[in-house]
Amino acid sequence: MRGADKLSNLGVVSSPDITSRLATTGQLLVRSGIEIGRILDSMLEDHDTLTANLPSQLMFLSQLMYIEPVRGYMLLSYSNHKGANAAALAQPKLILRCNHRGAQFAFAGTTPHAATQSGQPCIQCELPSVMIAMQQRRASSRVSIPGQAPVTCEVRMGILTFDAKVVDVSLDGTGILVSGPALPLCAGTRLERARIRHPQHDAIEVDLEVRYVTHAKQPNGERATRIGCKILSSPQNLEELIRLFIIDLQ
Repeated sequence: MRGADKLSNLGVVSSPDITSRLATTGQLLVRSGIEIGRILDSMLEDHDTLTANLPSQLMFLSQLMYIEPVRGYMLLSYSNHKGANAAALAQPKLILRCNHRGAQFAFAGTTPHAATQSGQPCIQCELPSVMIAMQQRRASSRVSIPGQAPVTCEVRMGILTFDAKVVDVSLDGTGILVSGPALPLCAGTRLERARIRHPQHDAIEVDLEVRYVTHAKQPNGERATRIGCKILSSPQNLEELIRLFIIDLQ
């Protein structure tokens, strides 16, 4: 089944945001960089207060000032307490907490250091790769973070077949794949019958609609192709994929 007939049976999971999903799950471990970015953007928009406990019983109170997703950092405002600012800058990692839209979020800001934004002093940290989301009534719960297993995708493009690593899947079915350099792909390409594999699940067959293709260096220095795409599959299969990156901790 192809074309319009096939598209009529494909869809995305209807879950508008993380806080809506928390209403039924209670606790989530968010590993989707797309969703983490959206949450941070909404915290910035709402001017929410961030807190971090520091040595000597100091409390660091801050707000997000700026988020840079491409270069992977965020800027935090200075606290009104100079001692707290100095203590925050001395830490290798800040564990930040935020009450946001009826839920509590916890995430790390690593390698904090002094910076400026439009002439205003602030603290720059790396963007978090994971985030814990809890309903307010569970805010004091202790959670353990499960290990992350590799998610891979076998992609067919005509007579060419290549493997990619699935590094992100968001609630709206947006996915990000990373593969080898110089793949002959462009925006608008439709990749049918790709197979996504995870060690703890059966393979899931999906179609991929390429939205963008970029080429960059990975942290190990190797060149790679980064593919942003829309994942087209049944709602049930999409939910299985989302659960690999947004994990229910109940």
